[in-house]
Amino acid sequence: MKIFLAKNSGYCMGVRNAILRIVKEINASDGDIYVYGPLIHNPQTMEILDNRGLKTIKTLDDINGKDLAIRTHGIPVDEYRLISGSANRIINLTCPRVARVQSIIKKFSRQGYFTIIAGDADHAEVTGLKSYAENGHHVISRMEDIESVPDSGKCLLVSQTTFDRSLFYNFVSPLKEKFPDLIVIDTICDSTRDRLNDVTEGIRNGIDTLVVVGGKNSANTKRLAQIGAENGIKTIHVETDEDIREKELSGSERLMVTAGASTPGWIINNVLERIYDLKFKKSNFILKWVKLFLEFIVRTNILSAVSAFFLTLFAQTYSGSGTETAFPMVSLLYIFSMYTVNNYLDLRFLKYSNHYKYLVYKRIGKPLVVMSALSMAASIFLLIDRSLPVISVIIASYLVGFIYSTPLMKGLLKKINSGIITKIYDSKIITGLGWMMITAVLPMYENHSSPARAVCVSAFIFTVIMLRHIALDLLAFQGDLILGRESLPVWIGVRKIRLIFLAASLAGATVFSAVSVAGGNLWHLLFNLNIIYGMMVLLRLTRIGYHYSFKYEMMVDLNLVLVILFGCLIKLLPA
Repeated sequence: MKIFLAKNSGYCMGVRNAILRIVKEINASDGDIYVYGPLIHNPQTMEILDNRGLKTIKTLDDINGKDLAIRTHGIPVDEYRLISGSANRIINLTCPRVARVQSIIKKFSRQGYFTIIAGDADHAEVTGLKSYAENGHHVISRMEDIESVPDSGKCLLVSQTTFDRSLFYNFVSPLKEKFPDLIVIDTICDSTRDRLNDVTEGIRNGIDTLVVVGGKNSANTKRLAQIGAENGIKTIHVETDEDIREKELSGSERLMVTAGASTPGWIINNVLERIYDLKFKKSNFILKWVKLFLEFIVRTNILSAVSAFFLTLFAQTYSGSGTETAFPMVSLLYIFSMYTVNNYLDLRFLKYSNHYKYLVYKRIGKPLVVMSALSMAASIFLLIDRSLPVISVIIASYLVGFIYSTPLMKGLLKKINSGIITKIYDSKIITGLGWMMITAVLPMYENHSSPARAVCVSAFIFTVIMLRHIALDLLAFQGDLILGRESLPVWIGVRKIRLIFLAASLAGATVFSAVSVAGGNLWHLLFNLNIIYGMMVLLRLTRIGYHYSFKYEMMVDLNLVLVILFGCLIKLLPA
């Protein structure tokens, strides 16, 4: 089965802006924010935002003194006036495209035009649009409705922003026969047109199955499913990956996934993951078990732990202190323990940012945590004969790591209420420093390495790990955004973080190369490929919207595989 993702899927501009704004408002607010009607037509997103303090109300009976958000679909004029006189503060999230239609209707209505609106009469957006038609209005949604349009002299034809463009233009000729001076303004959003075109093009190219992802009450999502059904394509409309049944995909050979304008990226990613899982389930025995093995070592962070072993080995040989395995083993055990405990404590975030990793920890999280405790004890035992500063730092690192994602730490951060501290906490900068401390600083301190080499290799490891963290944060971007986690891409912005880390990585690779050449460690230059590869992955991930999560997790962690391969060369090459 070949799987295609429609080019235009997920959040449109209006929804994206509304989500960004409301999340920012929630993060800055000490109390609840209210929205009149659902902000967007996606129940999963609304449930998360409700838990975070965005309360949906159905009436305006009790809004005095409250912070009130206006939904993306807009509201009627009289309701806006009521809100203006009663609410403490208005957060206007009306989509700019909808606001444009409102202003067009208002302008022509004041010039004496009767407004004809192509759309769904009961849709929230149309309800708002009608209120701007001071000189009268009529809503049409089918060709048959044209007969009921009253004789009204000058007429204006506009549409709901998510209406079917081809149907809209079908209305034009018969309406112009009835109203020769009819003014026609196409107010359909380009996002709607592009989504419909994607599906139409997919049908022309021979897809036999269409999976539409989005709320069952979303007009633009339902229209995507309608096109598939009308063209005789097997069409499956789902809200989440849990709605997909294996038997529904039976016999599918060319499958397209598309999504409505209110569908968040993490839901699209989970649907793709589910479809690919079902695809691999029917693969040959070897391919299926290779995939399961790779998923296990990536999502339980065993691969990360093994790479920590070889990063430490690299740090030791770079500084000329040999290839003893005590410190590398401590790094392996520490990284495994820290990631396991923090992933287990962070299940609520994983559920949305990496649903299938969440399922792994939900299923075997407790045994993994027990293994983490044993790993901690084993790592301390391995260093029992080392200097007191080394023992103290490793124990302190474990304590900090274990409380990193606990409710106690999150409650403390909330109590401190410092924006910059919370941002640093969410950014994983501390995690990168933890990697650097365990894999480089401790062994190089214990072995009395030169300060120049210690700084150089520590910066190298920090760069490689932070490139990995940012790449994984890009994969989890929309889940982090909605849940209020200010990872570096959320905090600084995707474009800026790309530029910052590309520049920092190039600078780091240059310094690392210079120090390596000066010290005669020419074969260590091979490790620059880790930085180059990390930069390439970062560039790739900033240019994609939605993805099959495991594929890109493997792409990110391939850098760790390169670390392991290069580390194995240490045994074969002179120190």
